[in-house]
Amino acid sequence: MVDSGYGARVWPVWRSVLRDYRAGDGRRARARLGFLTPPDGRGRVVWIKAGAGAAALRLGVELLGAVRDRRRDVRIVLTFEQDDPELLKELLRPWPRVGIGYGPCDRPGVVRRVLARFQPCGIILAELGAAPMNLLASTLASVAVVGAPAAPLRNGMVWPVSEANQRDWSDNGTAHDQMPAADPQARFVEAQVDVVLRVLTGGDERCLWWWHGESGQWLGWLAAWQRWEHARRDILLFSFADAGDPARIDAVKVSTWDRQPLPGGTLLHIDDCRWFGAAASAATAVHLAVPGRDVLWQSLAAGCALTLGAEPGHARLPTSVLPKDEQVIRRWSELRGDLNHRRAEGDAARRRFWDERRQVDANLAALLDRVWTW
Repeated sequence: MVDSGYGARVWPVWRSVLRDYRAGDGRRARARLGFLTPPDGRGRVVWIKAGAGAAALRLGVELLGAVRDRRRDVRIVLTFEQDDPELLKELLRPWPRVGIGYGPCDRPGVVRRVLARFQPCGIILAELGAAPMNLLASTLASVAVVGAPAAPLRNGMVWPVSEANQRDWSDNGTAHDQMPAADPQARFVEAQVDVVLRVLTGGDERCLWWWHGESGQWLGWLAAWQRWEHARRDILLFSFADAGDPARIDAVKVSTWDRQPLPGGTLLHIDDCRWFGAAASAATAVHLAVPGRDVLWQSLAAGCALTLGAEPGHARLPTSVLPKDEQVIRRWSELRGDLNHRRAEGDAARRRFWDERRQVDANLAALLDRVWTW
């Protein structure tokens, strides 16, 4: 596993600091070393420490807004490990007494420096890739953990994002209040999506199917698809969980598609994640060879007949795990002419999605009740 430079190991931290300076990003380097300042004004500080990636950053911003609405008397600091200017521009509002920027590593001296500067009354850890052991050992502030790995925690609150995460914390053996597992990603996906993609692709005349996986799985899947008797009549939507690009494949990219009707047999590359909701709503069935949280909850929200290539760590999913391409093709053959079965699976998927979203709302309310006491 590659060290992000935000942990406690000295050499990865200093390599990252030097890399930041060489890239002209002294602000990130200084933040990594703990030279941070809370927002101006009076009031105690609530520190939301988010991890890397869009999911962690979005969760951090959503928690920031929720805490700001509940506690007008505190100052709030949101730190993150990976910036996303477009996402921040979309989500941020002009909240008063709020500071946002890169965060510190978990070196002991850095932790002491940040705690001395912030003096937080409470800390929320949002989707960290690794538990900040030195921070947890050093702080006397109340701590709430949302979606981080299990770690020693003194009388804190834990919000697991999956059943696997919940089991890790249950086996941890430290004193903490634990909520039921609920994935905040279910709150971020589109619950209602227009079926414009089905209309534009002529979906009334043919079936649309969506496959999502890694680029290394693509050629094997494509071969299985092309052997299917309906491959020349239907349309395959496909997307990648990694940075793959099927340059050698004769495919239309949704980002450059001119919205003209597509003939049967077309391969439509969903290379923009903003189209995931439309793809899920348009598809006759979906197979997630790599069941990432964003595509998983989006597919359930859209009411898809859904299959997975691996276990995602969430319980009670109305899905089958089909690791082999041929199994998926056989499943799609069964579903193609069985509208009632597809509707039944879609209804079960939507119910599971709304169950998860309601639990997310309940957990958020419980978290804010705890923040109110800080």
